[in-house]
Amino acid sequence: MIGKDHFIDQFLDFIGGSPTPFHAVSQMALRLEAAGFTFLDESRAWQLHAGQKYYTTRNGSSLIAFSLGADAAEQGLRMLGAHTDSPCLKIKPQPELNRHGYSQLALEPYGGVLLNPWFDRDLSIAGKVVYDTLQGQMASVLVDFSRPVLTIPSLAIHLDK
Repeated sequence: MIGKDHFIDQFLDFIGGSPTPFHAVSQMALRLEAAGFTFLDESRAWQLHAGQKYYTTRNGSSLIAFSLGADAAEQGLRMLGAHTDSPCLKIKPQPELNRHGYSQLALEPYGGVLLNPWFDRDLSIAGKVVYDTLQGQMASVLVDFSRPVLTIPSLAIHLDK
């Protein structure tokens, strides 16, 4: 049996390693594989077997895990689902702005974000970067600066609409 402290440590490790949905899915995939789940590529035909555990991902930002009972007709299918996205500020595709001597990043709010909690605190950058390789192929990598690199300042209350 896993002790409460061990469970909390694992949970905090997961949260710390999941600054974005892409990172959360990567973290979950590692944990599922360690628990005996097999990855299924959604672009290929699946060969499923009773009593086995599987998972698949889409776009690196969503994950579905399921297990088949030993007698699938009698015990059925067990599936787990949840969403990994949460309110955040996303960097726009052409984000570079320079105004009044300041370097800025163009951001867009996502998921009904409440903006005031983001103001006046140090923020980092994390996510999925897609790029062209020297061979002309598209590839992607997860990045996490893991340190503050910007701040969104708040206006004085009497200047805020």
